[in-house]
Amino acid sequence: MIFPKAKKIGRDLGWYKTNHKVFGLYKGYFFNVSDASIIHTPQFKYVSVTTGYVTEEQRQQIKTELTINKKRLKFTLFEIRENTIYFKFTENLMPTKIKTVYALFDFVVDLLKKLNIPEQNRCHSCETNEKITYYDLNHTGVLLCDDCFKQIDNKFNKIELERISKEKNYLTGFLGAIMFSIPAIILWVLLAVYLGEISSGMAFAIALVGFLGYDYFKGFRGKLTRYIIFFTNIVSIFVANVITVIALLVKQGLTINQAIFEFQNNPSANEIFMKNSILSFILSFIPWIWVLFIRKDDKLIIKPAEKL
Repeated sequence: MIFPKAKKIGRDLGWYKTNHKVFGLYKGYFFNVSDASIIHTPQFKYVSVTTGYVTEEQRQQIKTELTINKKRLKFTLFEIRENTIYFKFTENLMPTKIKTVYALFDFVVDLLKKLNIPEQNRCHSCETNEKITYYDLNHTGVLLCDDCFKQIDNKFNKIELERISKEKNYLTGFLGAIMFSIPAIILWVLLAVYLGEISSGMAFAIALVGFLGYDYFKGFRGKLTRYIIFFTNIVSIFVANVITVIALLVKQGLTINQAIFEFQNNPSANEIFMKNSILSFILSFIPWIWVLFIRKDDKLIIKPAEKL
């Protein structure tokens, strides 16, 4: 999701976009602008500028200048990475103003020019300025020439083919998710029976071990993966609640057969099951949102970027 202020900056500058970033050239230098996930607390905006290779002396000068001007420029922190500088604006109460972002742009551009760091309006891989295009590279904006794009695309395709060849199918992944969920189900039942409560953390645990089991058994990572994990999660919670009610009845002195009979025929036992299930599904709401809508597949991508 691209937030309104980042979108306005991108449109005003004629930039391009990924799913959650806007990016492009500003006075010859290349910037990416984005916001944290909407569920992140506190919210923050981040900006990165591509620098290319910098010497150790240039790195120290950049660090000194940014440290001195941090308060004036109103960013929370900065990191000088291999070929980029990353800035974070934490938004505890008020969102970051557009003029604050532009002030950072201007300061960084002037600083890079003063340090004789070349403009980044060329291929970010081979530095040619011929046949360059804006690309979405793993959800980050870059400039690449045709040849470098083809090389990266071929490399990603090769990696993907190797990954697929090592994977099996959805069924083995599902079985792995079920097997890894069994210990979590047992722990869930023990907590419910002996501590008298359902732990919200177990909902996260069941979702997590489902992913671990799916990957351990080399289940195929495709469009259905998140739905298989979601289904596994529901089945695991259902089974955990059934076993919990039966275990509670056994704890009261019934045999297992008697407990199963009471579970099937006793309205009080059914009421306990329904209450526990409803509470379990409510506690599972957040991990389900993460599984279905927030979690991103780790597939490598490179594609021409869309213009805002």
